[in-house]
Parts: sequence; C-alpha cells; structure tokens
Amino acid sequence: MHRLLIALLLVTAVPAAAQDEGPDPWFSTFSIIAFDPATSELGVGVQSRAFAAGAAVPFAKPGVGAVATQAAANRLYGPKAIALLEQGLTPAEVVKRITDEDPGRDARQVAVLDTRGRSAVYTGKHVIDRNHDPKDVVHYGAWAGHVTGRNFSVQGNTLASEAVVKAMADAYEHGSGTMAERLMAALDAGQSKGGDVRGMQSAGILVVRPIPPGADSTVERIVDIRVDDTTNPFVELRRLLNITMGVPAKLTEHAAQLAKAGQFSEAIAEQKKALAITPNQEQMHYALAQRYAQAGNAPEALAALAEAVKRQPYLKKQAAVDPLFEKLRDRADFKKLIE
Repeated sequence: MHRLLIALLLVTAVPAAAQDEGPDPWFSTFSIIAFDPATSELGVGVQSRAFAAGAAVPFAKPGVGAVATQAAANRLYGPKAIALLEQGLTPAEVVKRITDEDPGRDARQVAVLDTRGRSAVYTGKHVIDRNHDPKDVVHYGAWAGHVTGRNFSVQGNTLASEAVVKAMADAYEHGSGTMAERLMAALDAGQSKGGDVRGMQSAGILVVRPIPPGADSTVERIVDIRVDDTTNPFVELRRLLNITMGVPAKLTEHAAQLAKAGQFSEAIAEQKKALAITPNQEQMHYALAQRYAQAGNAPEALAALAEAVKRQPYLKKQAAVDPLFEKLRDRADFKKLIE
C-alpha cells in the first residue's frame, strides 16, 4: 500500500504536458524565418519560455525552405513541410495540407517560407482564443499573430503585444551583417517590446546554405546554435554566435597588430574581449600572455601562460621558443613553467 501511494504521488506530480494527454499548453514562442536571395541562405531564429525551443521549432533545408513550428509544437511539421515544398507546393498549400491532416491544429502555430520569398502562417483557434479567456491565467491578455514581408515571416504567441513581431520585422528588414546577425537583431528587438509575457528560457538560431559545386566544404548548417535553459538565453546565444562567426580570432589578430604598434593597453583590452567570448580556449590565454609580455608585464604574462599550459601542456614547447617571451626566458618561474 505504501509503495502504491508513493507511485500515485509521483504520477500526479508530473505536469500534464509531460504525460501523453494532449498538447503542451505552456509552449509560448516568438520566431522569425527568412531567406536571403543574395547568399541563398535560409534561417530561423527563436526564443521561448519553454525548454529547448531551439531544438523543437526550427527546420530548414538549403535550396528548399524554412519552417517554424511552435505553440503546442508539432515536430512532424518541419520534415513534412520541407518534403511538400520539394514536391513543388507553395507555402500556403503546405500549411493547409499539414494543418488539415493534424487533429491538434487548433493548438499549433506554424510558418513556412520557400526560396522564392513566399511565406504562409497558421495560428490555431485555441492559440488565439486563450488570450481572451479570463480562466486561462497563463495566456489571458497576451497576443498571438504574425507579420510577413518579402523573404521573411515573423510570428509569435503569448506575446506582450503586436509590437513584438512588428519590431522584429523592422529590425530584420533594416538590419545589416550576416543572416545570423540580422536574426539575432530581430530577436533582440522582439524582446525589447516585451517578448513572451511569461519571460525567457531558451533560444536558437539556425542558418543553412547550399554547398557550391566543387567546393571542399561539406557544411550546409553554417550556424546551428541553441541555449536550452537560462534566465536570459540571448546572452549565451550571442556568445555562441560570436564564436561561430570567428570573432575571437579577429579580436586576437587585431590585438596582435595593436601590440606590434606599441599600443599595449589597447592590445590587452582587445585580447581580454576575445578571452571573454571563449574562456575555455587555451590559445586565447596564450595570446593574452603574449600581449602582457610585449607590454613588459612579466607577472601577468606568466599567470596567463600558466593558465594556457594547464589547459594544454603542448604549449610549453611553443612558449619555449616564442620570441615574444624572450625577456622572460632567464626567469626561474618561466623555466619552471615550461619544463
């Protein structure tokens, strides 16, 4: 009897969304899907007050299209929509087909975009109606809908207002930089207008691009990053995006140029920026040691070098012959560090 009681308590403690009793009523999201004709890139950016939205919402296939499936997300929508686009259906036809075939469509929101810049969005009746139901304490007073433009679509549910999607659209249309940077700017803009009324939890960016004929690259997913569970996923998402785009290497190169020109304080500050993005990268610590050595700050140079060789002992040999450490070579603490 005691074991049975414990088992019953465990079952009742599991939220309804974790059981096979229908769609998850807590999945609230805003997203953007986009196509860049100049680069042939397709992308999806998403933020949600739900766990691992970056894994559930985005789908994209180079040369075909992009999909965002959200609210009570149906993960089958992604592959189904891509397959139908490949068969020649328009996004509007695709959205109608996949929702017509889905008994749970009233709880869904889905957007589909093709490489002709056409898009279509479906927001289920329940997703809209719950915003006007005083008994629904989670969604009451929120907003659900979308804004579309040439080559992009922005959609969301359980939002602070329509201003969220409008701000996202404006940020993307007037943004600069890569597809991923513009998606990130759109997500930031949406959050600045209140975003998901329930707050933040997860986010992701996916960008795909066809591999050119004869290219050595085998990578279609040029950006594929996500943050699954944190109070502000955009902080980590931007850090990951900077790593993906090679920002630490660019900062390190600039820092080396500054040091060569004798601008040591500026060089050290620039290298610290790179290290802040990739604190687990031994080469970033090694480069900081170089900058400190060039500036004549032996204690800080040795501290940074110690961190670098602790992470990767092979750097001892590199440091032993590095001309930038020439003035440290006769120091006992340097010798001990590289032995």
